[in-house]
Amino acid sequence: MNTINFEIKSIDKIIASGITKEGSLVDQIYWVLRDNIINLSLPPDMPLVEKEIASIFEISKTPVREALIRLANDGLVQIIPKSGSYVTAISLVRYLEACFIRTNLEGGCVKRLADKGISLSEQVQLKAIITEHKQIDESNTNPNSTYHNSPSYEINELFHRTLFEYAGIVGAWLLLDSSRAEIDRVRNLKAMIGIDRNTSVISEHSDIVDAIISRDPSRAKKAMMYHIGDVDDEMEFISNNPEFIRAMDVFNAVISEQSNRRNASRYNGKLFVGNRVVF
Repeated sequence: MNTINFEIKSIDKIIASGITKEGSLVDQIYWVLRDNIINLSLPPDMPLVEKEIASIFEISKTPVREALIRLANDGLVQIIPKSGSYVTAISLVRYLEACFIRTNLEGGCVKRLADKGISLSEQVQLKAIITEHKQIDESNTNPNSTYHNSPSYEINELFHRTLFEYAGIVGAWLLLDSSRAEIDRVRNLKAMIGIDRNTSVISEHSDIVDAIISRDPSRAKKAMMYHIGDVDDEMEFISNNPEFIRAMDVFNAVISEQSNRRNASRYNGKLFVGNRVVF
């Protein structure tokens, strides 16, 4: 049996910090909730009550409502009329759709860059990001920490976003960033149960940059596809790891089961032990 160590916390303990005086309230609430949904602190079926969230941050309900609408557009929140707003279940279909969008946008981005070429200063900047990423990984004392929002995650994001900036298609990056939320949520679930691809991110980033500098569009796209994997690769990976499907089903049921079972110990053959979910 596999185990997920997971503790359900009240929402005030999850989002108690994060609002500052900088930026719009809607943006800040959106990012606080989005980050905590993606890192799984706010699990599927968790109710997001406008009044409660507004009270935590001592603000009106209006910016909270607008942030929830944005999250619904990202597929991370479901708004049910006369019922409320809830974190959506992790969806395999939505995940594979996001993988499809990512492969096409990122593959097209590096192909475009290799076609048009990049300046010397852009070459230096990309290589500097790769070097910084290597330094971060070498100094990481907790490789099993939550993937999302870790220093390694942030520098990886910077690398990919910079490619889109240099290609002159920042709007495509924003589209990708929105659709990719489900990819990051799935990646964190994989990390929870200890399954994921073994990848050499640093060397793969270097291969992508080398192909771009060499003005080889075909090799650049191939290097990116090897780096992120295409939909067929991901479907094969999931098929070879059935424990991931079981974990997704169990994790999607955690909140509803906790609220329904009270003192019961089993749900459809899945065992809940304290803060652990065994599947």
